[in-house]
Amino acid sequence: MNIEAFNKILIFWFVFYITPGPVWLAVMATTAKQSTKKIITFFLKTFLIVNIIVQFSQAFLSVVFIEFVTKSFGEIGFIFYFFGSGYIFYLAYKALKAQQAESNLKLSFMNLAIIMLLSPKIWILFPSGAVIANELNLGLMLNASIYASIMFLTSSLLFFFYVVVGKIGQRVLKDNFPYLVFFLLSGFGLFLLVEGIRVIL
Repeated sequence: MNIEAFNKILIFWFVFYITPGPVWLAVMATTAKQSTKKIITFFLKTFLIVNIIVQFSQAFLSVVFIEFVTKSFGEIGFIFYFFGSGYIFYLAYKALKAQQAESNLKLSFMNLAIIMLLSPKIWILFPSGAVIANELNLGLMLNASIYASIMFLTSSLLFFFYVVVGKIGQRVLKDNFPYLVFFLLSGFGLFLLVEGIRVIL
């Protein structure tokens, strides 16, 4: 195994997931007022399963079909920008409605899966990391398995980091925290919309 490549993969996934995005904002909004028991239930029954089914598969396929994924996104990527933007605006609306109803944003299995599937960030950057994964020189399938497994472990650990961040945000901002999530999600949605327009112009 190329240890230098392995270390690069660790750094790649840490940097990728330490950067807050719509997934983490939705997780924070969902868990900010939840008890420890409910957070663990949400992690095991929703986040973990979506992470395995969707993101593990995305990471694995990015290595195995790196050229196809890169080329396909280059041709139809604008679709992800527009649909991703629309869905993030929808989540922002749900976060605002939850605040008005004095409840938490309810992030379902389907909500989380759609965010991940429509995220341009994932389809752009996963193949970039896949280039590093192929430097492991362990064969295509093993390279892909290691790359996806490190992704899975890193994102699972950082889930709890963002839960803590959300708890702190809720404690500091109190009832204003959901509004912050609403504006940040709306900002991400607007950014994707603008990028989508730029791609087709």
